[in-house]
Amino acid sequence: MKVTRVLHASVNVHRELDTTRDFYAQLLGLESARRPAIPGVEGHWFTVGDAQLHLVDAPIRGAGAIDPTGPHVCFGREDLDAAIAELEDAGIPYERGLQGDVVQIWIVDPSGFTVEIQTD
Repeated sequence: MKVTRVLHASVNVHRELDTTRDFYAQLLGLESARRPAIPGVEGHWFTVGDAQLHLVDAPIRGAGAIDPTGPHVCFGREDLDAAIAELEDAGIPYERGLQGDVVQIWIVDPSGFTVEIQTD
């Protein structure tokens, strides 16, 4: 089986839907996407290029500290130095790493989910 592209990533944000939605919309500048009604499950969807990020109000399983090796979603950013400056101005802690020539940073969203950002 050969897959051709990422369709969506899903993040459980139990009891942190509003603050986590605002984090992705305001800090990362993601645009909201249409989300169908899902009985018994609240959430919010974003468009990220040709893919989507789904926030789901469901129990979180083992998240919290920045963990570059754990479950995470990775976003591309054209100017990583500017992203780092924004994080520092906002007082948001991050970890910086290097994989070959690729510079990466990791942060956590308000629900405790790890987010990676690297140069696109």
